[in-house]
Amino acid sequence: MKELFDSLEHVSSGENYIFLDTCFLFDLFDRGKSLVKGYNYAVSSFNMEELLAVSHRLHKDKVQLRKLLKKHSFVVYDIDVHIGDFESEKKFVMKVDKELLKLIPDASDAVLLALAVKTKSIVLTKDKHHLFTVVLENFITKYGIKVFKEIKDLC
Repeated sequence: MKELFDSLEHVSSGENYIFLDTCFLFDLFDRGKSLVKGYNYAVSSFNMEELLAVSHRLHKDKVQLRKLLKKHSFVVYDIDVHIGDFESEKKFVMKVDKELLKLIPDASDAVLLALAVKTKSIVLTKDKHHLFTVVLENFITKYGIKVFKEIKDLC
């Protein structure tokens, strides 16, 4: 699995990606859905580490993940944040916007939204309880980014 992620293009700059959260990927597989072609899909290196950490439990999802990554032009957006390193998570989020940790107290949940703000990108996530609150709606509106929980919302 690590070899597959290593074979993808890695970037550390750029804008206008569609970032897929780990929970979104699992839901995509569970429901047998696929992505819409023509978008710049990305997974953060932080989310990639999450996927690698649970890869031993993916079973049939491994095959679907491989197909998905090969079918669409995915990039891995490299950030200097690692799972379990709470200080690097907080530091990354604070560098983007100091107010974000007041809205999402768990820094690991805020990393992907901070990356979306930094790159002016869209987030696809099923983590509704963290990223779909009214207060956060005001926050993301301020930056002109979008957070969706369904593929159909992209179109």
